[in-house]
Amino acid sequence: MISRYVTSQIKSDFGKQKIVILHGPRQVGKTTIAKELLAHEPRSVYYNCDQEETARLFSAHNLARLSSLVGAHEFIVIDEAQRVPGIGISLKILIDNFSRTSFLVTGSSSFELAQKIHEPLTGRHFTHTLFPIALCELAHLRDRVALSESLEEYLLFGGYPDVVSSQDRAEKRRRIEEITADYLFADALNLSVVKDPGMLRRLLQAVALQIGSEVSTAELANLLGIDRKTVVRYLDVCEKLFILVALSPHLSNKRNAIAKRKKYYFLDVGIRNALINNFNALSLRADSGALFENYAILERMKRNAARERRPTYTFWRSYQGREIDLIEELDGKLEAFEIKLSRDAPSKGTREYFLSEMRGASFSLVNRDTLQDFAV
Repeated sequence: MISRYVTSQIKSDFGKQKIVILHGPRQVGKTTIAKELLAHEPRSVYYNCDQEETARLFSAHNLARLSSLVGAHEFIVIDEAQRVPGIGISLKILIDNFSRTSFLVTGSSSFELAQKIHEPLTGRHFTHTLFPIALCELAHLRDRVALSESLEEYLLFGGYPDVVSSQDRAEKRRRIEEITADYLFADALNLSVVKDPGMLRRLLQAVALQIGSEVSTAELANLLGIDRKTVVRYLDVCEKLFILVALSPHLSNKRNAIAKRKKYYFLDVGIRNALINNFNALSLRADSGALFENYAILERMKRNAARERRPTYTFWRSYQGREIDLIEELDGKLEAFEIKLSRDAPSKGTREYFLSEMRGASFSLVNRDTLQDFAV
């Protein structure tokens, strides 16, 4: 059993008179965590808002009706809450009137996308994001050698729990392909935020071939035969649905930095490989370096989330072509990382030039040998 770091974080938030929100993509283990917590709470109840009648009950902005759902329970799980119309108002009523009750609310899409939950719950909630399984979580079960030997499997098939627990590569591939086909666009369709799921898939396939590179929304629009505003909206939807993560350029020196385009990475590299139907071994791939970059950056984000660090993430590229893949900024401190699957040194002069531009920053090289120090 893989222990998820978010479980202890959620426990520490109970009893603080706040709604605790756990969101993240489907199939990453939100319901499993919720039911594990329920098992240790004798006066608890679980509500699944995938069931239409349950969702209807929670949509009532009526204290008497909502009170009947609370009853004498001290711990309440409201699962897949994005299904509930006006869920933000209902949760505000609940926490304002039952402040001694612990509420755990889960959702597989950003609540901002679904029901504008943050405005009614301003100052009344804690939020946690559950990622696919992190390298830092696996490190509690496997030693450094075992993790290093499994790196190629993680790069090919990603970290969804069902995939990680599968015993062979054929089964891992089948599971990640099923997740991609059955769940990836479910919320986009259920919430009616995307009119053409086929176009959304083609957009993601195009982005999948550009990881590690800056993305031009105008070029994507031209490639797909749609307008640029639609591309921008679909990319935003993909971030809210926990499919993509965007990095903006670092802008501390506007004279030397290019500041127009974002980079996009997949929350899970297995999803990325399934979208382009490529599970070839790293030795046979032209994109192994970009794949490693995507994987490493997301593992760093998971590691920081596990440590409850919340830096700002950016990248840097100068007009002279020098580039830093990831910059973390926290409390005025900059940490810069050049990410390479190979053991080659960074391009000549990149480190020195960057440090001269960003005084006080640190610089590190991340490769397959140093990945665990970076992500665990």
